[in-house]
Amino acid sequence: MTIIAADNKYVVVGLGMTGVSCVRYLQSRNKHVMVVDSRERPPGLDSFKSLYPDVNVYCGGFDQSVLNAANVLVMSPGVPLHTDEIQLAISQGVKITSDIELFLTEFTGKVIAITGSNAKSTVTAWLGNALSNNDKKVLVAGNIGVPVLDRLDDNFDIAVLELSSFQLELVAKLKADFATILNVSEDHMDRYDSMFTYQQAKQRIYFGAKTVVYNRLDILTQPLVPNSTIQISFGLNEPDINHYGIRSIEGELWLAKGFETIIKYSELSLSGMHNCANALAVLALADAVGNLRQATLDALRTFKGLPYRCQETAVINGVRYVNDSKATNVGSTIAAVTGLVKDKNIHLLLGGLTKDQDLLPLVDAVPANCKSIYAFGRDKNIIKQVIPDAIVVDDMKTAMSLIRNEVESGDIVLLSPACASFDQFDNFEHRGKVFDAIVEALK
Repeated sequence: MTIIAADNKYVVVGLGMTGVSCVRYLQSRNKHVMVVDSRERPPGLDSFKSLYPDVNVYCGGFDQSVLNAANVLVMSPGVPLHTDEIQLAISQGVKITSDIELFLTEFTGKVIAITGSNAKSTVTAWLGNALSNNDKKVLVAGNIGVPVLDRLDDNFDIAVLELSSFQLELVAKLKADFATILNVSEDHMDRYDSMFTYQQAKQRIYFGAKTVVYNRLDILTQPLVPNSTIQISFGLNEPDINHYGIRSIEGELWLAKGFETIIKYSELSLSGMHNCANALAVLALADAVGNLRQATLDALRTFKGLPYRCQETAVINGVRYVNDSKATNVGSTIAAVTGLVKDKNIHLLLGGLTKDQDLLPLVDAVPANCKSIYAFGRDKNIIKQVIPDAIVVDDMKTAMSLIRNEVESGDIVLLSPACASFDQFDNFEHRGKVFDAIVEALK
């Protein structure tokens, strides 16, 4: 998939932020480039045409003649590879690449690749913070922040890349210096035909990796790669020598490497046992890279987290309001509920688009830990079928009005929807902002 010839014809598939960055990169390398987008008028189209008047843009579908005339399709991760028009172009000999692959062909620094169904943004940003404390020039990018190609020429020492399963499908062999799968739970079942197919996409992150870090308590993260690869595990149990986990010393939990106790769980800047697992992954990766331990510890104690990921919005009359809008799948919601619960003190808001997920795992975790459960949005009745105790409402604002009359000091009101947001919101950020605004009005 490596691109060499100067006269190759590139077609960028999808005019989102990533697609625009690909056009910018290809033009800077004197490539011939066109764009196709299935939408009639993708956002930012007029601005793009004014910036790149010489780039032909074909909207309203994937013009097969344009795709077939290309030498290379530069795919947006939002466009499934199994799309009929894409598959037909591939059958005609058209090659596939992506912004990540183009980046990797030129980047000369160390590459740390991170994926998982949940927490990959948090671990990516947390690790980037730890490495930056060590006076390294660190790029944090991929599925987080700016498109990678926009920062390629900035001479970074290390790239910490958050990669989704969609992005991993578009890279032939990643060959990262360090790679991890944090966890695997059902997600994107509207795009994958089985959990096995989804796991296979995640496992691509390990292809060619020099060092692999995996979650030993999640069998789906364990690498299906040769034993010659350096393999390090982390998990919320006692670790073997040279692996990472937790130990109890005189009633206090410690993050540890083998028998070496490193930092108290109570010192971590982010609360919840799910964030303890995230911190262990950060610690394992930072040590593997050779980061100064003190720089890592400073980050573990001070990192403030990312918006809408179990982020405390406010405490009002002793009630904590926690915004976990980024929880767009079941596994993420279970992690939030079980990580935050104390004496069944959670009022939980679920709802949105289920993405054909299996919701049954919620049954074991949610009713046992929640005082009340509210289901809103398009698939609220599907949630109600799985969790009969759920109270069905039309929207989040209605749910919050009802919860307001139930809460008492020591409770947690948790937005952790387990669903995508696109039925009632622009994205999970928009959903999170609406939650924050509702809470602010309660003060």
